[in-house]
Amino acid sequence: MTSRQEFQNEIRYLHEQIIRMGAAVEKALTLATDALFLEDGELAKQVIAGDDLIDEQEREIDRQCVRLIALQQPVARDLRDVTSNLKLITDLERVADHAVEISGYALNLQEMGNTITIPPDLIRLAELTRQILRAALDSYVSRDKTKAALTIQMEQPIDEIYQKVSAGLIEQMKNKSGAMNILAELLLVSKNFERAAAHAQNVAEWVIYYIDGRHAHYLEEEGQLEIENDDG
Repeated sequence: MTSRQEFQNEIRYLHEQIIRMGAAVEKALTLATDALFLEDGELAKQVIAGDDLIDEQEREIDRQCVRLIALQQPVARDLRDVTSNLKLITDLERVADHAVEISGYALNLQEMGNTITIPPDLIRLAELTRQILRAALDSYVSRDKTKAALTIQMEQPIDEIYQKVSAGLIEQMKNKSGAMNILAELLLVSKNFERAAAHAQNVAEWVIYYIDGRHAHYLEEEGQLEIENDDG
């Protein structure tokens, strides 16, 4: 086997490991969301307990990337592939951290005996966060620039819903002083969903960096980050 073939095999294995990590992160976010809205403490504890595995996945992928750079000395696109993966797994790990935070708040709310109706917009925020993560992972698997660009565009409406949720919860704090702690927990929950969505957007940006060699915001400023129309 040539050194080039060996490198390609290692890159392929690296991609497989990242896809597995992405699946674990997506599962953690889904379970955290269910724990919150179903008031299921066991699901919340499952997310928290499983975070160590995701952390170890990140460390192992990081070690593989460093080894590839040190031993194979990749150039041009190959180097871009490895470095974009290094950046991408950091964002995936942060999404998992936010899932753990949401699970912790779910446990707190259960202990408090939550008497506040979950705002519909918070439910929508959670669902959109799950959608942007799924879209980002799909764009990574397919290495599809159009999918990645569409994923990046999903973040703006998520931010708008987050602002609406935050404003509504803060307004309730003024009128429901007895529920201040519960409302504060929900405010922190909404922030964690918003940050998880931002890291999912970053994943899509690293996909575009791998393809084009430039960060997405530079391409957008220059009008090069276009959504291709598949009609006809």
